[in-house]
Amino acid sequence: MTSVSLGNRYLTAGNYAPLTEEVSASGLPVTGELPRELNGRYLRIGPNPRGDVDPATHHWFNGAGMVHGVRLRDGRAEWYRSRFIESEQGAPNTNVVHHAGRILTLIEAGKPPVEISPDLARMAVWDCDGALSRGFTAHPKVDPVTGDMHAITYNPRFSSLRYVVLGADGRARHSSDIEVDDGPMVHDMALTETRVVVLDLPVTLAAAERLARAGGPLTRLPLTWDDRHAARIGILPIGGTAEQTRWIEAPRCFVFHVLNAHDNADGSLTMDVVRYDRMFVRDVWGPGDAEPTLVRWTVNPALGTVGEEVISEYRVEFPRIDPALTGRAHRYGWFAGFSAHGLKITDDVKRDPSDGFGTGPLVKVDTRTGNTSLHDYGPGRVTMEPAFVPRPDAVCEDDGWILSVVHDANAGRAELVVLEAADLDAAPVARVHLPGRVPFGFHGNWIDDNAIAS
Repeated sequence: MTSVSLGNRYLTAGNYAPLTEEVSASGLPVTGELPRELNGRYLRIGPNPRGDVDPATHHWFNGAGMVHGVRLRDGRAEWYRSRFIESEQGAPNTNVVHHAGRILTLIEAGKPPVEISPDLARMAVWDCDGALSRGFTAHPKVDPVTGDMHAITYNPRFSSLRYVVLGADGRARHSSDIEVDDGPMVHDMALTETRVVVLDLPVTLAAAERLARAGGPLTRLPLTWDDRHAARIGILPIGGTAEQTRWIEAPRCFVFHVLNAHDNADGSLTMDVVRYDRMFVRDVWGPGDAEPTLVRWTVNPALGTVGEEVISEYRVEFPRIDPALTGRAHRYGWFAGFSAHGLKITDDVKRDPSDGFGTGPLVKVDTRTGNTSLHDYGPGRVTMEPAFVPRPDAVCEDDGWILSVVHDANAGRAELVVLEAADLDAAPVARVHLPGRVPFGFHGNWIDDNAIAS
């Protein structure tokens, strides 16, 4: 039985509350018409605490992973399944991706991926023949041309980060250790056509250890804001080493997620990131200290500078692009809007960290013009992270669909909603009605049948 307290919203508040049972359902009802081109699985994962949990110290980022899957084929929603991730080395809870014919559930900070079968029935640790024995990351980046998967990993037991490249065949192609101070949290990275970008920002293990020694508030997440740690980014060539890394001072902030990055003709590079002024200072249970802002960093390695400009008036998180443009110039990004009303930067709203982290409408941003459009799912209905799926014969960057899980607080259940990516003003293309809740979690992806072994 999970211990709960009204004080910790991530254990008790609405759709944050964990589920106790796995669910299977077939022949799901659909409102609208599912595109027949969508043949695959939408998979989503998040933390789902099991057993005794201390509400005073529980952090949203902890808890065994539960994966939620919806199988689409030939215009039908064949099944929904939810399964706890089970393995002898932990239960990843942060992302679920595919690579080299495998479906992998991921977590950072020292644990290897757990591979799951397409029907979610079988699970086993996959450490790439020992190459990932020190753990992996929540956010690898796949080069759409080479098929190589790039990752910046960290492990609290080591003083270095590790840059790993897994080939399109699933074998390790490259590994290099990069020494850093204080044990920074490295949740994401950036990839361009020629370079890798490392985020070394002021949320660290060392700061949490200092806070603990001083008798400060503790959670099961041993990371906190570090006033002593410099904010910087490291740039190295694809397949490069620590000796080739160029470190550049960055704006003082924390970044969970990178929308995308690309090279520029003058040798600089562009990175669109979601930044926070501070993180894990007052809110000891989750990322509720500050509001996210979408910004563009223009990085000039020759001058050692990072310029920053805000590119959207809306607060957004969980950024996504067309994956075929990873590391290449992009125009559009799709996001979960922050708060139920799509909070604008100009809104005179004072937030208390006790309000926690919450999403609302779907947001599309034209990063060239700053134009922003929203899809409001209706009262009491909020989206989780979107995924862009291009049409097979796509003729432009936003020619495809947006898939996301939407929580309906009125009914206490979830839907998988399909929208036209180019027109968020339009009504949903289809709504797949799921048998229950999908708790607020982290990341999800569309995995086409052609991408995995059956």
